[in-house]
Amino acid sequence: MPARKKITEDKILSAAMQMLEEKGYDSINVKTLAARLGCSTQPIYLSFRNMDDLRQAIANAAVQEFVSFMHEDNEHAAHLYGMGYIRFAQEHANLFRFLFMRENAYTEMKNALSPIIETAVQNLMSEYGCSHEKAEWIHDQLWMHSHGIASMIATGFCDWDMEKVSRMVKEAQDNVFQQ
Repeated sequence: MPARKKITEDKILSAAMQMLEEKGYDSINVKTLAARLGCSTQPIYLSFRNMDDLRQAIANAAVQEFVSFMHEDNEHAAHLYGMGYIRFAQEHANLFRFLFMRENAYTEMKNALSPIIETAVQNLMSEYGCSHEKAEWIHDQLWMHSHGIASMIATGFCDWDMEKVSRMVKEAQDNVFQQ
């Protein structure tokens, strides 16, 4: 019977997510991850063929973290706009930057984000009795506005108080829905 793995894929991924939250994605490589786990690089390579596989696993875990956070904020469904999205950027700045602000992030995350976007569009269609095309336009307008604010907060560019941000988001939503 082969020896049981002491450093499981779950442990590796958990350590990688901790590093991502604490120091950002650039802090993660096989050597720093092994050091965090107190092991050689071998257990990591037994679980993940290469850094691309590990990055994909981190991306999937990061999306799940985002979705869980958004469900806590909005019991109906996760979406990519509004105060929950902005609070996520504030409370999980490194994770937000990994998910939404790195080069080619959307291309890499498209499969994970598409169902979130489509659910939000369907909810907007139901709520406002509009076409799919109009709901997509509303979604994209709200996401663009929210993403700008969230990016400024996640990067420390501004430190607006959340009351001001909430007013800005509400006014933007009111304006978009009136168009």
